[in-house]
Amino acid sequence: MKNELVDVLHRSSTVADSRIRDLETEIQRYIKEKDLIENKLEEASKEPGRKEIIAEFKALVSSFPEKMGSMQNQLAKHKEAAANVHGLRANVQSLTNILKRKVNELETFTSRTVHQNAEIQKLQAGVRDLEVTESDLKLFVDMYGHESTDSREVTEARSSEIKAWAHVQRLKSSLDEHNLEGQVKVAIEAEAKSQQRLAATEAEIADLRQKLQASKREKSRLSDVLRSKNEETEAYLSEIETIGQAYDDMQTQNQQLLQQITERDDYNIKLVLEGVGARQVGDALLLEKRTLEKAVQQTKTTVDFYNFKAGRIEDQMKAYKDHIHRLAEDRVHKTVAGENTQRRLLDVRKSSQQMTDTLEVAQSKVDSSRMCLSELQIELEKERFDRKRVEEDLETLRRKAQQLKSQADGGIAEKLKQELREYKDILRCSVCLDRRKEVVITKCYHLFCNPCVHQMIDTRHRKCPICATSFGVNDVKPVYI
Repeated sequence: MKNELVDVLHRSSTVADSRIRDLETEIQRYIKEKDLIENKLEEASKEPGRKEIIAEFKALVSSFPEKMGSMQNQLAKHKEAAANVHGLRANVQSLTNILKRKVNELETFTSRTVHQNAEIQKLQAGVRDLEVTESDLKLFVDMYGHESTDSREVTEARSSEIKAWAHVQRLKSSLDEHNLEGQVKVAIEAEAKSQQRLAATEAEIADLRQKLQASKREKSRLSDVLRSKNEETEAYLSEIETIGQAYDDMQTQNQQLLQQITERDDYNIKLVLEGVGARQVGDALLLEKRTLEKAVQQTKTTVDFYNFKAGRIEDQMKAYKDHIHRLAEDRVHKTVAGENTQRRLLDVRKSSQQMTDTLEVAQSKVDSSRMCLSELQIELEKERFDRKRVEEDLETLRRKAQQLKSQADGGIAEKLKQELREYKDILRCSVCLDRRKEVVITKCYHLFCNPCVHQMIDTRHRKCPICATSFGVNDVKPVYI
């Protein structure tokens, strides 16, 4: 029973130690893999365009410290249980050694008691033999006294001799009895001491048996605890297998994410190449922009020419006002003036047609450049706005030509003057009605003078006075009319 108990405890402690070593190996492996993943994440974090993937990696890796902490707590519990098992095994071993020593002492005392009992029986047999010899001698003396026919002296001599011999025998027997009593006394004392030692040994044996029973109960309890620990270990093993499976899934996902990173790198390289091509296209568009700026400059020159022509028309209006009564009387002169106006109108139509073609070409270039380079959007929108204004001016000139053609017989100078006032009103700021329009709000393309817009920006009332559209400082761009 003792050997079986020791073997069971030894096997359970061996199993617990092996499980602890396996758990420590698994923990070290998970720690190494975690460090490797963190190093990969740190290397990946230094490269551009991977923040989202790194966030996913960190979300996956952040669950490892909690699992590792729980596994380390479980490992500490297993180590504590193994230490308790080792302590109990040492206690059982010490109790077993004490029990063996007491059993050996009991066997020694038992052998001594048997030997002393044999000696006591031998002495008692010697005493019985002496008693038998004494009775035989007495019987012999009596018989000899009755059968003797010798004389009194011989009888007395023989009787004295017999008495002397009997006295000698009594002395010898008394001496032997005295020695035998001493030996018996010593044997009895030794037997009493042996009985005391035997009683003490039996008490110790009873105590040891109680301790052995307690050890058996403790062993049963520890077996239950060990069984529960084994069940917990199996649960931990299943959990570790689950974690390992999750880790394998994470590794698969990691491989997929690494593949995505590789594809993202290829895509980034492709984007870099496309960026180089786009930069080249941007340079080409910059050249086209400069060409368009030259065209805009030419358009501005044309507008200045139209302004100069408007001044000339204003002078002509003064001349027309001075000679209006002569124009009413002289049909021929008015017809000639109408023909001159018609020729001017044709010239204006030709120039407007050329400008329309130029603006259409510029618009097509602006539409193509908008797909390649978004930075030119404001300039292209400005060009579109200028084209729209030029078309409106052309339409106004066309209406003016129609009016001049249909009403060549009267009120021409007054209508031209009124149209000139309308043009000037169009060019004036709609807020202060005094200064010319100098800036445009790109959110709604309404034009105002620069002081009025800056006043709105300074007062933080950044809404268009016409359509109430909110705008920012970067939405205000200068225009040249």
